[in-house]
Amino acid sequence: MTATASINLRISDEEKALIDQAAQSLGKSRTAFILENTLRLAEEVVLDRTRFTLDSTQWEQFGAALDNPPSEEQLQGLATLFQAKAPWQQQ
Repeated sequence: MTATASINLRISDEEKALIDQAAQSLGKSRTAFILENTLRLAEEVVLDRTRFTLDSTQWEQFGAALDNPPSEEQLQGLATLFQAKAPWQQQ
């Protein structure tokens, strides 16, 4: 993949020194170190929110939940959840 985009950020001298020390200890450039670690964490975050694994018991429970309509209590819980503000929206 050809790199065509750039990302600029401001960090403290101490943060830069720490990143440089870590990159040097691995024999990598600052850019390679930051890119590799940022991409790895980004993939973990995305996968954590898009994939899940279940054992056979959990799979059966999941299937049963999909096959059965929600109870009134569950619907009320969802309504309450959807009306709540996300933590970053609260003041």
